[in-house]
Amino acid sequence: MLPNEAGEVNNPLRDNIAWFLEAERRRRKLRHQHMAELFKTSPGQGLAYRTYIRTMRKRNNVTLRTVEQMAQALQVSIATLLVGGAELEPWAHKLTEKSIRGRLAGIINSERERRNLLRYQMAELLGVSEITLNKLADADGNVSVDTIAAIGEALGRDPATFLFEDSDSQQPA
Repeated sequence: MLPNEAGEVNNPLRDNIAWFLEAERRRRKLRHQHMAELFKTSPGQGLAYRTYIRTMRKRNNVTLRTVEQMAQALQVSIATLLVGGAELEPWAHKLTEKSIRGRLAGIINSERERRNLLRYQMAELLGVSEITLNKLADADGNVSVDTIAAIGEALGRDPATFLFEDSDSQQPA
């Protein structure tokens, strides 16, 4: 996913995260610097102010681990940050970063089998390298929200909600 002239990427996940952070900041009546402080787990640890601001401006390709850190600090689910205002089943709010990577791997692997594609063909379809596909298919690494959105779009699914939909091949974690 490429940024536009303003440095923003057309990614509903980035939009949803920024929307939720701003809504939460307003609800708590906090200034940006105080909101960013919520994400600090200990001195020198946590989300940097710059990362928070870039995320708010939709100029940061955050990873699931960063989203999980934000969700924990705000005491909400990862799904809440990713889907915006979409309604989800209660089980989706219990998913961790690791279980979401597992669901993504399951979707990728079942789609590859359903479409009868070789790994390199699936990598081309998703717009990733074969090395990245292998990591995604094995639920390894720290996947970014841009990668998740691109996979959703490549598979013809709603990038913001496809990880939280129940299907025959994906049972709740």
